[in-house]
Amino acid sequence: MNLRVINGNIFTTDCQVIVNTINCVGVMGAGIALECRLRYPDMYKKYILLCKNNNIDIGLLWIYKSTDKWVLNFPTKRDWKHPSKKEYLHQGLSKFVKTYAEKGIESIAFPLLGADKGGIQQEESLEIMKSYLEDLSIKVEIYRYDPKSKDDLYEKTKLWLFSNDLDFISSSTKLRKDYVVKVINAMQSNDITQLNQLARIDGIGLKTLEKIFVASTCSPNQRELF
Repeated sequence: MNLRVINGNIFTTDCQVIVNTINCVGVMGAGIALECRLRYPDMYKKYILLCKNNNIDIGLLWIYKSTDKWVLNFPTKRDWKHPSKKEYLHQGLSKFVKTYAEKGIESIAFPLLGADKGGIQQEESLEIMKSYLEDLSIKVEIYRYDPKSKDDLYEKTKLWLFSNDLDFISSSTKLRKDYVVKVINAMQSNDITQLNQLARIDGIGLKTLEKIFVASTCSPNQRELF
């Protein structure tokens, strides 16, 4: 069997492809979707446009190719306000199984689909996923999210912030100094280990996180629909 279930942070995988769970209305505001929004800002912009043009739907997978990883965007909700449905998992997984080989996917890391903000029980999600993925010929990892797992790019962003003076950071990010200070103070907490967790801190907005992350690290990307 080429399938492994792992407790940890999906962004530490050495798999070629990471799966990002999305909705169909252009919002990446929490969890793995927010992490992908911060890591791949160009992907996020294109995602918004695809949603506006009604090109994102249940059962339609969108693969985005960056210089380090491919991100397979997998709709598990129609609207971020609504729960995921098991039938949505079946539709997307069926599409994946039929198309992964022709798209050149050789290894892939999934989160538990629909089991975080989606409301599907973890074991139910895992059972559905295994029924499609455990007999594939490629390497498949399924991650149970561990909020304490280290985040490589969080550490790099933290190092960049702590290694530069406030004036330089403010100038590079176009952020007011008091906003930068809030982020730096939050990063001093041992309870914060991942980029997306900073969004839980009062006074730190998504735009602030985007500007800081883009200033500290960014890369060119491209996309492909299937």
